[in-house]
Amino acid sequence: MTKVLVTGGTGYLGRHVVTILRENGNTPRIMSRSPRPASLLPGTEWVQAHLESGQGIEDAVQSCDVIVHTATSLSRARQSDVAGTQRLLEAARHAGVAHVVYISIVGIDRIPFAYYRSKLATEEVIKQSGNPWSILRATQFHKLADRVMQAATKLPFIAIVPTAFKAQTVDAREVAQRLCDLVASGPQGRAPDFGGPEVLTFGEMARTWLACYKKRRFVVPLWLPGGFAQGLRRGDNTCPNEAVHGNTTWMQWLQNKHSVEASER
Repeated sequence: MTKVLVTGGTGYLGRHVVTILRENGNTPRIMSRSPRPASLLPGTEWVQAHLESGQGIEDAVQSCDVIVHTATSLSRARQSDVAGTQRLLEAARHAGVAHVVYISIVGIDRIPFAYYRSKLATEEVIKQSGNPWSILRATQFHKLADRVMQAATKLPFIAIVPTAFKAQTVDAREVAQRLCDLVASGPQGRAPDFGGPEVLTFGEMARTWLACYKKRRFVVPLWLPGGFAQGLRRGDNTCPNEAVHGNTTWMQWLQNKHSVEASER
Protein backbone atom coordinates (compact mmCIF):
# COMPACT_ATOMS: atom_id res chain seq x y z
CA MET A 1 0.00 0.00 0.00
CA THR A 2 1.45 3.35 -1.08
CA LYS A 3 1.09 6.41 1.14
CA VAL A 4 0.66 9.50 -1.02
CA LEU A 5 0.77 13.10 0.17
CA VAL A 6 -1.59 15.25 -1.92
CA THR A 7 -0.85 18.96 -1.62
CA GLY A 8 -3.95 20.98 -2.38
CA GLY A 9 -5.96 17.86 -1.60
CA THR A 10 -9.11 19.87 -0.93
CA GLY A 11 -8.94 21.72 -4.26
CA TYR A 12 -10.86 20.96 -7.44
CA LEU A 13 -8.18 18.66 -8.91
CA GLY A 14 -6.82 17.45 -5.58
CA ARG A 15 -10.19 16.06 -4.47
CA HIS A 16 -10.34 13.89 -7.60
CA VAL A 17 -6.78 12.67 -6.97
CA VAL A 18 -7.63 11.70 -3.39
CA THR A 19 -10.73 9.81 -4.51
CA ILE A 20 -8.90 7.82 -7.18
CA LEU A 21 -5.99 7.02 -4.85
CA ARG A 22 -8.47 5.54 -2.36
CA GLU A 23 -10.18 3.58 -5.11
CA ASN A 24 -6.78 2.15 -6.10
CA GLY A 25 -6.05 0.98 -2.55
CA ASN A 26 -3.52 3.69 -1.68
CA THR A 27 -3.53 5.83 1.46
CA PRO A 28 -3.90 9.51 0.56
CA ARG A 29 -2.70 12.11 3.05
CA ILE A 30 -4.36 15.46 2.39
CA MET A 31 -2.15 18.47 3.00
CA SER A 32 -4.15 21.63 3.65
CA ARG A 33 -3.79 24.99 5.36
CA SER A 34 -7.03 24.23 7.20
CA PRO A 35 -7.30 22.18 10.41
CA ARG A 36 -8.40 18.55 10.19
CA PRO A 37 -12.18 18.33 9.73
CA ALA A 38 -14.37 16.56 12.27
CA SER A 39 -15.00 13.66 9.89
CA LEU A 40 -12.65 12.13 7.36
CA LEU A 41 -13.19 9.26 4.94
CA PRO A 42 -11.75 5.94 6.16
CA GLY A 43 -8.26 5.28 4.87
CA THR A 44 -7.55 8.99 4.45
CA GLU A 45 -5.09 11.04 6.48
CA TRP A 46 -4.95 14.79 7.03
CA VAL A 47 -2.09 17.13 7.86
CA GLN A 48 -2.13 20.89 8.28
CA ALA A 49 0.79 22.66 6.59
CA HIS A 50 1.55 25.89 4.76
CA LEU A 51 3.78 26.07 1.68
CA GLU A 52 4.50 29.80 1.95
CA SER A 53 5.71 29.73 5.55
CA GLY A 54 6.97 26.15 5.60
CA GLN A 55 5.01 25.45 8.76
CA GLY A 56 4.11 21.77 9.09
CA ILE A 57 5.79 20.64 5.85
CA GLU A 58 8.38 18.38 7.52
CA ASP A 59 5.63 16.56 9.42
CA ALA A 60 3.51 16.35 6.25
CA VAL A 61 6.10 14.41 4.24
CA GLN A 62 7.12 11.94 6.94
CA SER A 63 6.56 8.27 6.02
CA CYS A 64 5.16 9.21 2.58
CA ASP A 65 6.22 7.24 -0.49
CA VAL A 66 5.00 9.70 -3.13
CA ILE A 67 3.91 13.35 -3.28
CA VAL A 68 1.30 14.52 -5.78
CA HIS A 69 1.78 18.28 -5.83
CA THR A 70 -1.41 20.03 -6.99
CA ALA A 71 -1.37 23.07 -4.69
CA THR A 72 -1.01 26.41 -6.46
CA SER A 73 -1.81 30.10 -6.05
CA LEU A 74 -2.69 32.36 -8.96
CA SER A 75 -2.16 35.55 -6.94
CA ARG A 76 0.96 34.49 -4.97
CA ALA A 77 2.63 32.05 -7.33
CA ARG A 78 6.20 33.16 -6.62
CA GLN A 79 5.78 32.70 -2.87
CA SER A 80 3.57 29.60 -2.94
CA ASP A 81 4.46 27.75 -6.13
CA VAL A 82 8.17 28.46 -6.55
CA ALA A 83 9.48 29.05 -3.03
CA GLY A 84 6.87 26.77 -1.46
CA THR A 85 7.75 23.91 -3.78
CA GLN A 86 11.41 24.33 -2.94
CA ARG A 87 10.57 23.94 0.76
CA LEU A 88 8.44 20.91 0.03
CA LEU A 89 11.17 19.24 -2.04
CA GLU A 90 13.87 19.84 0.57
CA ALA A 91 11.67 18.21 3.21
CA ALA A 92 10.84 15.36 0.82
CA ARG A 93 14.50 14.69 0.11
CA HIS A 94 15.36 14.57 3.82
CA ALA A 95 12.39 12.25 4.44
CA GLY A 96 13.38 9.88 1.63
CA VAL A 97 10.24 10.38 -0.49
CA ALA A 98 10.69 8.21 -3.58
CA HIS A 99 8.73 10.21 -6.16
CA VAL A 100 7.29 13.71 -6.65
CA VAL A 101 4.48 14.14 -9.22
CA TYR A 102 3.74 17.71 -10.30
CA ILE A 103 0.83 19.09 -12.31
CA SER A 104 1.72 21.91 -14.69
CA ILE A 105 0.07 23.59 -17.69
CA VAL A 106 0.41 23.10 -21.45
CA GLY A 107 1.92 26.13 -23.19
CA ILE A 108 3.65 27.79 -20.23
CA ASP A 109 6.86 27.96 -22.25
CA ARG A 110 5.12 29.58 -25.23
CA ILE A 111 2.60 32.04 -23.77
CA PRO A 112 3.80 35.19 -21.91
CA PHE A 113 1.88 35.32 -18.62
CA ALA A 114 3.24 35.97 -15.10
CA TYR A 115 1.53 32.92 -13.57
CA TYR A 116 2.87 30.72 -16.37
CA ARG A 117 6.40 32.02 -15.75
CA SER A 118 6.05 30.96 -12.13
CA LYS A 119 4.84 27.50 -13.16
CA LEU A 120 7.82 27.17 -15.51
CA ALA A 121 10.17 28.24 -12.72
CA THR A 122 8.57 25.67 -10.43
CA GLU A 123 9.24 22.95 -13.01
CA GLU A 124 12.92 23.94 -12.99
CA VAL A 125 13.01 23.78 -9.19
CA ILE A 126 11.69 20.21 -9.40
CA LYS A 127 14.14 19.17 -12.12
CA GLN A 128 17.13 20.53 -10.16
CA SER A 129 16.01 19.26 -6.75
CA GLY A 130 17.61 15.82 -6.78
CA ASN A 131 14.24 14.19 -6.08
CA PRO A 132 12.91 11.56 -8.51
CA TRP A 133 10.14 13.36 -10.39
CA SER A 134 7.37 13.33 -12.95
CA ILE A 135 5.81 16.45 -14.48
CA LEU A 136 2.47 16.34 -16.27
CA ARG A 137 1.36 19.38 -18.24
CA ALA A 138 -2.40 19.49 -18.81
CA THR A 139 -4.66 21.84 -20.70
CA GLN A 140 -7.31 23.99 -19.00
CA PHE A 141 -10.22 22.25 -17.29
CA HIS A 142 -13.74 22.29 -18.70
CA LYS A 143 -14.76 24.01 -15.47
CA LEU A 144 -12.60 27.06 -16.22
CA ALA A 145 -14.18 27.43 -19.66
CA ASP A 146 -17.60 27.12 -18.06
CA ARG A 147 -16.78 30.03 -15.75
CA VAL A 148 -15.60 32.09 -18.72
CA MET A 149 -18.90 31.45 -20.52
CA GLN A 150 -20.91 32.33 -17.43
CA ALA A 151 -19.09 35.66 -17.20
CA ALA A 152 -19.48 36.33 -20.93
CA THR A 153 -23.26 35.88 -20.79
CA LYS A 154 -24.06 38.13 -17.83
CA LEU A 155 -25.50 40.81 -20.11
CA PRO A 156 -28.89 40.29 -21.75
CA PHE A 157 -29.12 39.54 -25.48
CA ILE A 158 -25.35 39.36 -26.17
CA ALA A 159 -22.31 37.26 -25.24
CA ILE A 160 -18.99 39.05 -25.65
CA VAL A 161 -16.42 36.33 -26.34
CA PRO A 162 -12.85 36.23 -27.72
CA THR A 163 -14.14 33.86 -30.38
CA ALA A 164 -10.77 33.25 -32.07
CA PHE A 165 -9.12 31.86 -28.92
CA LYS A 166 -8.45 28.12 -29.10
CA ALA A 167 -8.76 25.62 -26.29
CA GLN A 168 -8.50 21.89 -25.70
CA THR A 169 -10.30 21.72 -22.38
CA VAL A 170 -10.20 18.52 -20.38
CA ASP A 171 -12.14 16.81 -17.59
CA ALA A 172 -10.32 17.29 -14.27
CA ARG A 173 -11.04 13.71 -13.20
CA GLU A 174 -9.24 12.43 -16.28
CA VAL A 175 -6.23 14.59 -15.40
CA ALA A 176 -6.38 13.20 -11.85
CA GLN A 177 -6.39 9.68 -13.28
CA ARG A 178 -3.25 10.46 -15.30
CA LEU A 179 -1.54 11.75 -12.14
CA CYS A 180 -2.49 8.56 -10.30
CA ASP A 181 -1.17 6.50 -13.23
CA LEU A 182 2.16 8.28 -12.74
CA VAL A 183 2.06 7.43 -9.03
CA ALA A 184 1.74 3.76 -9.98
CA SER A 185 4.35 3.77 -12.77
CA GLY A 186 7.14 5.58 -10.91
CA PRO A 187 9.28 8.56 -11.96
CA GLN A 188 8.88 9.41 -15.65
CA GLY A 189 10.49 12.84 -15.95
CA ARG A 190 8.47 14.99 -18.33
CA ALA A 191 5.36 12.95 -19.17
CA PRO A 192 3.48 13.49 -22.47
CA ASP A 193 1.22 16.54 -22.36
CA PHE A 194 -2.43 15.76 -21.65
CA GLY A 195 -5.47 17.55 -23.07
CA GLY A 196 -9.08 16.99 -23.96
CA PRO A 197 -10.25 15.08 -27.05
CA GLU A 198 -10.86 18.13 -29.26
CA VAL A 199 -9.54 21.60 -30.05
CA LEU A 200 -12.31 24.20 -30.29
CA THR A 201 -12.47 27.95 -30.66
CA PHE A 202 -14.08 29.97 -27.89
CA GLY A 203 -16.76 30.87 -30.43
CA GLU A 204 -17.64 27.20 -30.91
CA MET A 205 -17.54 26.60 -27.17
CA ALA A 206 -19.81 29.57 -26.51
CA ARG A 207 -22.44 28.35 -28.96
CA THR A 208 -22.39 24.87 -27.41
CA TRP A 209 -22.73 26.40 -23.93
CA LEU A 210 -25.65 28.59 -24.98
CA ALA A 211 -27.42 25.64 -26.61
CA CYS A 212 -26.93 23.45 -23.55
CA TYR A 213 -28.37 26.05 -21.20
CA LYS A 214 -31.03 27.14 -23.71
CA LYS A 215 -29.95 30.77 -23.54
CA ARG A 216 -30.48 33.20 -26.39
CA ARG A 217 -27.49 35.45 -26.94
CA PHE A 218 -25.89 37.02 -29.99
CA VAL A 219 -22.20 36.13 -29.84
CA VAL A 220 -20.12 39.29 -30.26
CA PRO A 221 -16.43 38.65 -31.11
CA LEU A 222 -13.95 40.32 -28.76
CA TRP A 223 -10.43 41.02 -30.01
CA LEU A 224 -7.76 41.32 -27.33
CA PRO A 225 -4.17 42.60 -27.80
CA GLY A 226 -0.95 41.31 -26.31
CA GLY A 227 1.21 38.20 -26.35
CA PHE A 228 -1.10 36.19 -24.12
CA ALA A 229 -4.03 36.68 -26.49
CA GLN A 230 -1.84 35.95 -29.50
CA GLY A 231 -0.76 32.67 -27.93
CA LEU A 232 -4.37 31.59 -27.38
CA ARG A 233 -5.29 32.52 -30.95
CA ARG A 234 -2.40 30.38 -32.20
CA GLY A 235 -3.45 27.52 -29.93
CA ASP A 236 -0.19 27.48 -27.98
CA ASN A 237 -2.22 26.23 -25.01
CA THR A 238 -3.21 23.03 -26.84
CA CYS A 239 -1.52 19.69 -27.55
CA PRO A 240 -3.57 18.00 -30.30
CA ASN A 241 -0.70 15.82 -31.55
CA GLU A 242 -0.11 13.97 -28.29
CA ALA A 243 -1.02 10.27 -28.40
CA VAL A 244 -2.67 10.32 -24.95
CA HIS A 245 -5.66 12.53 -24.26
CA GLY A 246 -8.93 12.60 -22.34
CA ASN A 247 -12.23 11.23 -23.62
CA THR A 248 -14.86 13.63 -22.25
CA THR A 249 -15.79 16.33 -24.75
CA TRP A 250 -16.85 19.85 -23.87
CA MET A 251 -20.45 19.04 -24.84
CA GLN A 252 -20.52 15.82 -22.81
CA TRP A 253 -19.12 17.58 -19.74
CA LEU A 254 -21.68 20.38 -20.05
CA GLN A 255 -24.58 17.94 -20.50
CA ASN A 256 -23.50 15.99 -17.42
CA LYS A 257 -23.11 19.16 -15.36
CA HIS A 258 -26.47 20.46 -16.54
CA SER A 259 -28.23 17.19 -15.65
CA VAL A 260 -26.67 17.18 -12.17
CA GLU A 261 -27.76 20.77 -11.59
CA ALA A 262 -31.30 19.94 -12.76
CA SER A 263 -31.52 16.96 -10.39
CA GLU A 264 -30.45 19.13 -7.44
CA ARG A 265 -33.15 21.74 -7.98
